[in-house]
Amino acid sequence: MKILYYTSTGNNLFIAKQLGGELLSIPQLVKDNIYEIKDDSVGIVFPVFFATSPKTLREFVEKVNIHADYIFLICSYGSDGDYHALKIMKKTFNKRGININYTNSVLMVDNFLPVFDMAHEMEIKNDSDIEKQIEIIKNDIISKKDFIYSKKHFTNVPFIEKILESTMTSKYHIIADDGCSSCRICTKVCPRGNIEVIDGKPHFGEACDFCLSCVHHCKTHTLSINDEANPNERYINPNVKLSEIIKSNNLYQ
Repeated sequence: MKILYYTSTGNNLFIAKQLGGELLSIPQLVKDNIYEIKDDSVGIVFPVFFATSPKTLREFVEKVNIHADYIFLICSYGSDGDYHALKIMKKTFNKRGININYTNSVLMVDNFLPVFDMAHEMEIKNDSDIEKQIEIIKNDIISKKDFIYSKKHFTNVPFIEKILESTMTSKYHIIADDGCSSCRICTKVCPRGNIEVIDGKPHFGEACDFCLSCVHHCKTHTLSINDEANPNERYINPNVKLSEIIKSNNLYQ
C-alpha cells in the first residue's frame, strides 16, 4: 500500500503514519516529477483548505495516474468542508477515468489562525477521539471496504471551487515583521518552495498555498496573519517531528 500525503503542521502526516504502508510526500513527488503511482492499494491523505484541498494537491490530482485495485481519499478537517473537499477530488479523478473506492474524514485541530484559537482547539479536540477515528478508517481500508462519505452540505461545489478560496486568500495575508533569526525553517517547511530569507527577512513569491506552515513553525513569531483569533498561539501536531515535516516539504534538499 502507498499513501500520498500533504502536510503542513503534521496532522496529515500523523494520519498517514497511523494508516501504515509506504508514505510518499506529494510536494516531493511534484518536485521529482513523479506522476505514475502503482500498488494494490493507494490512498491520498490531505487537509481541507477553504472547503477544498491545497492548490499543490489539486494540480497534482489533475496529472497523477494511479494504478491500483483499491483507491481511497482521507481528509482532515477542523470544522466543516470535508464533504466538499472529498467530493471535488473524487469528481476530478472520476473525470479522468480513475475510480475511487473509499472516502472519509478525520476531525482534528483546526489550525487556520484567522478564525480559530489554537489553545481552545487543542482543549476541545481529544487525541483519543482522533485515534479512534483513524483506527476505524484503517480497519475499513485493510478490509477494502467500499464507502463514499456523505454529509449534509451548506452550498454547491462550483461555488466552493470558484469563489470561497479567492475570497479567503484576499481577505487574509501573511505578515513578516522584524525579529527574524534567519533560521530558515519557513523556507524548509513550505510545500511550494515559495519563501526566501533575504537580508534577514522572509520574502514570499506568488505560489503560496496559504497552508500557514511557515507561520506555525516560526520560532520568533516574525510571521503572523492579519486578524488572528489569538496571535500568541501556534499549533504543531505533537506526534510529528519538525524534521519529518522538513523532509516532506523542503524542496531545496
